[in-house]
Amino acid sequence: MGIAPSKKRAAVFCGAAGVLCAAASYAAQTNEIHTLPPVTVEASRTDAAASEMPQSVRTIGREEIAHSGASGVADLLMAKTTSLHVSHLGAGNPAMAQISPAGYGENGFGRLLVLVDGERLNNPDMSPPNLSQISLQGIERIEILSGPQSVLHGDGASAGMVNIVTEPADYAAHGGIEVRGGSWNTLGGSVYASGGDATNRVKYWSSAGWDHSDGWRTRSGYDIWNARGGAKKTWSGGSSLKLSAFYSDADWELPDALSRAQWHEDPRQSSNLGNFYRRTSYGLNVADSLVLDEDNTFKLAGTVSRRRMKSKTYGYWYVDYDMYSYRFSPEWINTSEIAGLGNEFLLGAEFRYDRNDANGSGGKYRLDRQTGGVFAQDTLEVADWLALRLGGRCERSWNGNSSAIPKASKNDLTAFDAAMLFKPADGMKAFVRFSRHYRNPFLDETSLRMLSPEKGWTADAGGDFEFLDGFSAGGNAYVSRLDREIFYNPYTWANVNSPDDTVRKGFNLRAAWERKKVAGVALSYSYVDAEFAGGRFKDNKIPAVPESTVALDGHVWLCGEVRLSGGYRWQSAMFSISDYDNVSPKTPGFGIFRAGIEWTPGFCKEIEGFKIGLSVDNLFGKNYCDYSTYGSQYYPGAGRCWMLTAGYSF
Repeated sequence: MGIAPSKKRAAVFCGAAGVLCAAASYAAQTNEIHTLPPVTVEASRTDAAASEMPQSVRTIGREEIAHSGASGVADLLMAKTTSLHVSHLGAGNPAMAQISPAGYGENGFGRLLVLVDGERLNNPDMSPPNLSQISLQGIERIEILSGPQSVLHGDGASAGMVNIVTEPADYAAHGGIEVRGGSWNTLGGSVYASGGDATNRVKYWSSAGWDHSDGWRTRSGYDIWNARGGAKKTWSGGSSLKLSAFYSDADWELPDALSRAQWHEDPRQSSNLGNFYRRTSYGLNVADSLVLDEDNTFKLAGTVSRRRMKSKTYGYWYVDYDMYSYRFSPEWINTSEIAGLGNEFLLGAEFRYDRNDANGSGGKYRLDRQTGGVFAQDTLEVADWLALRLGGRCERSWNGNSSAIPKASKNDLTAFDAAMLFKPADGMKAFVRFSRHYRNPFLDETSLRMLSPEKGWTADAGGDFEFLDGFSAGGNAYVSRLDREIFYNPYTWANVNSPDDTVRKGFNLRAAWERKKVAGVALSYSYVDAEFAGGRFKDNKIPAVPESTVALDGHVWLCGEVRLSGGYRWQSAMFSISDYDNVSPKTPGFGIFRAGIEWTPGFCKEIEGFKIGLSVDNLFGKNYCDYSTYGSQYYPGAGRCWMLTAGYSF
């Protein structure tokens, strides 16, 4: 006799919770205190520190995540940075939130690579990454890299990268459980545990979570289940082997678009017609590091995953996708000096295969892509205060689409990166950088005919500065030009290559002050001018791109136990998706406030580790919209939402 899907999910969650509790019990038996290793940026492929990278890097650590009050990854990124644009098509549904680099509108998520422990959340088709498939409690840190990352990471990283790391920084025992509930019958919980044996250099980590909501809009509810975990063994010489696995099951309703009048009349309404979307993902990651000697290291990484996606839209259009993804990447790192100068050379290769077996109202067809590439990067320390970096990548992709004409294509792609890093003093860095980058079309962007890849260049300069006690500031300015950018043409009902170049000019600024257990504040601002460089749309603005975005994030501790927090995010007006003529009314700009309070009692040892928190998003109930199409279809953002959280951690 079969088990109902809901009971299967409950069994997965309860089983994961049991494993976590057992792990936490074991970890609690060891009380050793271990010194934390230096924080490195895993996305650098060489585990370099952010201060050693000639580009803009923002790292959000476990403690900052724990006190953020955010309900998911998308909300966290929206609160902490303005260099990323966030759209909420599901009015509070974290599985439908889309993030893209500032300056990119429709399908902007295709230019931002999102990795979790080596797994690409990006799909080979036009569906955005599901940012809800990892619990915030299970995240050790999030690395945000601005600008092209094509040399080291290839396709999908032409404008930036978000790397999520769940491996803990040490072997000490950590764990916890959290439950939450709030507006719109929103309920959820998560558990996590990590620890290990420092003597034998073995560590483990695991997390699981569940979220449910009836949704702010009519027929916009969701259920999200996720579980992941891993283990790592490190030998005395520095060699290591890491294995991790993941599972996610997300099921949600799809509220439909509203006219402008409907949006202002009642933003919560939706006809829906029974539209839904369900995505189930699972897979395995492996990463091996073999230290050959003090100057040579060989690394090997791989991922195997499957995603099953089902949806119904417009009340009748049904799609069933089966996606299989495989990735294999060996690399060699050499740190031998050259003429007495510090040098780091990286040589690697990457092989990927993605296949989408689709079946639905549009018929039965197969989309697939094989990709093979080699890349190299060299960093030379000319002086203590100056480093030079050169890198390049050559990649070939074989693309297949059984419904397109022709049914197959081949693309040869190259990327190049040259940069200088200046380190005039401790806590200070400046850089200049020039990059050539590319992006392959999504597999289903070729549904009628094969499209050409996007190719372009970006010039970037900026820096970071830490000064006095807890003060920091930084920013960057850039110019980017893209050839053959892919857009949706509503008149032909298909995606097409733009006949003219697109240009983006902008800058990002950030200033912050933080004193632990006292207070902190951060202010960031991003500006981008994104427009067509020629042709019929010359000087017109690229749709779905706000020119300016401001974010203010702050907190203060009272008596060392009560933490008050708040924030504000404002973005300017923008043209609707596909409004290349810039003739439809703009989607208005808006500002959203949030506030929170958290109590972590410390007056009694028996209750240390407990916390109770209350957070409120869209504090004043602003009626806003951050995603619209054709100047006629609007997806309102969620109204005021409160969430009560209780948890225990050690």
